[in-house]
Amino acid sequence: MTCTGFNDVMTIIVNADHGLADGRMAEQEQQGWYRLATRVLDGVPTRGEGAVSDVTTAMKDLAPRVALGAMGTTGIGSTEWNVARDDLSTACSDAGTEMAVEGFTGG
Repeated sequence: MTCTGFNDVMTIIVNADHGLADGRMAEQEQQGWYRLATRVLDGVPTRGEGAVSDVTTAMKDLAPRVALGAMGTTGIGSTEWNVARDDLSTACSDAGTEMAVEGFTGG
């Protein structure tokens, strides 16, 4: 459940990044999607034990939930975030679940 839930977080991030890179959205919109991703991440369940749970908890600390309507930036996209994302991908793979995202932006 943790790994598949994180796939939704990454789907949001990947599509926001592509939208910004392609010039279809401004950084303000990308950051709004990132704030949404923190709320989705906050709802991703953890068991409190094991590599998947440990890395997910660390990622929640790197990008804590940003309340609806609040402004600001998140830790998403930082070097620490990217390292933790790769660690989670490895941990999920070791647990038998491959990470995947759904790309749906573009033309």
